[in-house]
Amino acid sequence: MQNRDRGLSTAVATALLAVGMTMPATADEPRAGHDGKKHFLSGSGHKLNIGGQYQQRFVFNTSDARDETNLDGFEIRRAKLALSGHLASPALEYDLVMAHSRSSGNTFLEDAYVGYEFGNGMTVTAGRFKLPFLYEELLSSKRQLAVDRGLTTEFFTLNRAEQIQLGLSPSDALKLRVAFSDGANTNSSGATTDPAEYAVTLRAQSNLAGEWGQMKDLVAHGDDFAAFVSGAVHIESQEGEGADELLAWTVDGIVKTGNLSLMGAVIGASGDTDDRSQLGILAQAGFSLSPQLQPYVRLDQIDDDAADAVTALTAGFNYYLNKHSAKLTTDVVYVLEPQNPSGVPGLNGGEFSPGIGLSSAQLNGDDPQIAVRAQLQLLF
Repeated sequence: MQNRDRGLSTAVATALLAVGMTMPATADEPRAGHDGKKHFLSGSGHKLNIGGQYQQRFVFNTSDARDETNLDGFEIRRAKLALSGHLASPALEYDLVMAHSRSSGNTFLEDAYVGYEFGNGMTVTAGRFKLPFLYEELLSSKRQLAVDRGLTTEFFTLNRAEQIQLGLSPSDALKLRVAFSDGANTNSSGATTDPAEYAVTLRAQSNLAGEWGQMKDLVAHGDDFAAFVSGAVHIESQEGEGADELLAWTVDGIVKTGNLSLMGAVIGASGDTDDRSQLGILAQAGFSLSPQLQPYVRLDQIDDDAADAVTALTAGFNYYLNKHSAKLTTDVVYVLEPQNPSGVPGLNGGEFSPGIGLSSAQLNGDDPQIAVRAQLQLLF
């Protein structure tokens, strides 16, 4: 009888423990775990999310301009640790991202900002983060269609700046963002040393069909029809030696239907100093053959009003082991006419970042350049 009682007591205790483990904690009770996307710590109205990104890449790069093939080998393209969450209220959010430099190996502060949501779609965010300009630049590196962003995006990107940004949603179908910043590609600058007298960036996004969440990446698998059209403009007046008046603009669109995703953008930039007008075109498409396999193609073209246009074709595929959290991406980039445009001062300097697997040294001749890229991404 005692053994039976003991067994019954053990069974009851086990059941109570199981129930206790599955019961939701109160708002003030400390909690820790994984919500399916990120690790978190929470309690007393506070929440801290802990996430990371790892991208290991292999690049093979060759050009007829070189006497022999150059095998570039492996690199850690991105290794990031992100801390985000809210303080006291879900309306008061923050984000802090530390990243690894692929060239020096040092760790640096990539993003740091705090934001407040007032309700009715109005937010104010201040700190260092990306200016609201190009869709593909704003699309997280975790969710790119190809191994990395396109040649056109790298050329015209405004990148990061210290800024204060206002977000508005006048209706369910329209989102506006306005940023007042230290200027394009300034990243970090002292309050009295940045080159801009003023810099304003405005981006408007319109939802013609579908859900806003369908803009978060360029993957479609059994999607209902969705269409988005957006536009952005950046105006910047500089001061001091080499000062310029800059204007950059873009119009972009996304369509998803079934297993097909399409994205296109036209981008322009001009400056008064050298009276130059630049134009870029980006078009890309992905088609999901299955939940795991997605081939894609991309076209980049840049005319910097000084040299021959640069055209690049990219083709490859994604293999999703666990959506974006674990995926393999492989592609080939073929640059048809590798001239090296000299960009408008204050934008991206006309540089083709080696971070996308292309060599700027090989973009100075008339010979084509080919890059074969393979990448493993893990998110945690």
